[in-house]
Amino acid sequence: MKLHHIALATTLAFASIGASALDFGSLKLPGKGNGNGDADIKAFLQTASEAHQLTTRSAYALGQALLTKEQMQADQDARDAAAKIADQKEREAAIAKADLEVQAQLSKLDFEAKANEVAKSNDKKQTAQIGASMYNFVLGMLKDKELVGRGSSLASSVASNPMLLAKAGEVKGVLASLSGQMGNMGTIASGLMKMSGKIKAVPLPTSATDKPAIVEGD
Repeated sequence: MKLHHIALATTLAFASIGASALDFGSLKLPGKGNGNGDADIKAFLQTASEAHQLTTRSAYALGQALLTKEQMQADQDARDAAAKIADQKEREAAIAKADLEVQAQLSKLDFEAKANEVAKSNDKKQTAQIGASMYNFVLGMLKDKELVGRGSSLASSVASNPMLLAKAGEVKGVLASLSGQMGNMGTIASGLMKMSGKIKAVPLPTSATDKPAIVEGD
C-alpha cells in the first residue's frame, strides 16, 4: 500500500501545479529531440487520447457510483442535448463540458465519508467497479504527467520543420488543455487517496505504462 500512496502523492504533486505555473517553454526532456518528429508526435497524441479516455470514463464511472441520482440525471440530460447538436465541433465541446462538470462535482465530494459508505455496504461488485475506476483515473493522470514532460520538448524540437507545424500546434493544444484540468483532477486524486486507505480495492498504478484495469460493463 505504501507504494500506491507514493504513486498518488507524485501524481498529486503534479496535479497541484496551477495553469499559470506550467511553463511549457522551460520544460525539457533530456536525451530527446533527434528521433522521428512525425512518429514522436503521433505517439504523443495517441498517449494523450488514451489518458483522456481513462480520466473521463473513469470519472464518469465514479460519478455513477458516488454522485447523486439527480446529479447524474443532469449529466445525462446534458449529454442527450449534446448528441442532438449537428455541428461536430460544437457537439464535442458540449460533451467535453459535461465531462468537466462530472469532474467538478466529484471534486466537491467528501471522499472519506463516501469510502465509509462503500465499506459498510459490503457490496463486492460495487467495490470492485469503484476500485477499477480509481485505478484508471490515477493511471490517466500518470500519463498526463508524462505528457507534460514530453510535450513541450517535442513541440520545440519540431517547430523548425514547416511540415510539422500544424501537429506541433496540436501538441501545444494538448498541453494547454491539461493545464486547465489539473485543479479538479488533483482534488479528485487526493480524495481517491483517502478512499484507497478505507476500501479493499485493486492496487493503484505506479507507472504510466501500467495496463488499465477492466471495468465491468465498460
